[in-house]
Amino acid sequence: MNPTMKNWTSAWRNADAEVFKNIYFENAHIFPPNKPAIQGNKNILDFMKGGLGKVDVIFQPKEQIIKAEMAFEYGDFTDQEINSDKIICIGKYSVTWILEDKVWKILCHTWEMPSKI
Repeated sequence: MNPTMKNWTSAWRNADAEVFKNIYFENAHIFPPNKPAIQGNKNILDFMKGGLGKVDVIFQPKEQIIKAEMAFEYGDFTDQEINSDKIICIGKYSVTWILEDKVWKILCHTWEMPSKI
């Protein structure tokens, strides 16, 4: 099975903190816009948990390259209100995946968010 951001989206929308944390590799890095880098899935959860379940995040990958136990993906994402189709913002993302015990986990995640719509 190939890595997919659908698991991220599901855990995010359902505000499932433990599942969300474990989508990231234990020593993963995220690079949020205009913020310092964050390392470790526990720290990533602490940073992101305020947004869990608040908006839908829909990823539209443009390309995914898989080589053995590593994968790279980039594309566009849309944040929209959960109870409507109202788009809040549109941005770009990239993710590097690592295969750990037959499970794809995010090793590095970065995104940019332009001004809100």
